Amino acid sequence: MKRYKNMNFIFVEYGNQPYPDGIKADLVEVAGHLDKTSVPDISNYSLHTEYSYGKRNLASNLIRRYPKLYSSNKDGVPQLWKDKGWAVQFASFVHSLTNEHAAPTVIEIHPPFNDYSSIDSFLDFYTVFEEKIHAIYPDVKIVVENRAGSIYRGGKFVVSAAEEIAELCKKIRENNVRLGVVLDFPQLLTGELIHPECFDRGKYTNAVHMLVPYREVIKGIHIWGKKRSSTGRFVAHTGDLNTLFPDVDDKKVFLNGIKAICDDEMSRFLVPEVNSGGEDLRSVVKDVLSI
Repeated sequence: MKRYKNMNFIFVEYGNQPYPDGIKADLVEVAGHLDKTSVPDISNYSLHTEYSYGKRNLASNLIRRYPKLYSSNKDGVPQLWKDKGWAVQFASFVHSLTNEHAAPTVIEIHPPFNDYSSIDSFLDFYTVFEEKIHAIYPDVKIVVENRAGSIYRGGKFVVSAAEEIAELCKKIRENNVRLGVVLDFPQLLTGELIHPECFDRGKYTNAVHMLVPYREVIKGIHIWGKKRSSTGRFVAHTGDLNTLFPDVDDKKVFLNGIKAICDDEMSRFLVPEVNSGGEDLRSVVKDVLSI
């Protein structure tokens, strides 16, 4: 773990891309979505579970052992946290993926959709999962990521906008739930309907200020850029913050939001979700560490 000013980051390697400038990753993120049947043999890793962006095959022999998991979908997009039975089987699925390897250091989960669930029901079912997982892996840290964007039709994620994230954090605190939040900053923009090319600085700042009182619940951040493709479409997880924000002053305001959450000496996971190569990764990490 390295310290940068008042920010202590635990560096998580994403997409098999090493950190730049001699920074050594503390953890490696590995995929654990519902179509996976195994994980690599790594000693320190963060298991990134199903995030319900798109369709899954849901056809492996492993997932077929868990009928609640493979039957809970809408047009192939997994419907997470459907009921207590789903939570029990999800804990068993995670154990099946990992039990022949080292215990995961972190398990990252994702929220359900609001056409069948709510923050309250999510937490009810999550606590069942938590009890099962901590009985197997007592030291694992479990975090949930705010989500915005999916091909799912009929509902949106229950933890997306700042008000929803704050509500979740408040209930985690009040009920002493052993769940942390990993705050995806670009997805927060989407959840708040803030477009980087016409960046509403006031709206973004207000969203961050809504979360600052709960920053002890926020255990990590995700950060990545976007850039336009040859057809002019913005592509997520490509480019850097300079291609995400055409106005350099907008980028500074955005980074100040990260500082407002992380500038308290608390250790947090840093996950730079960059798919477009080392130069973009270097640029994104440099921006975060310079604030």
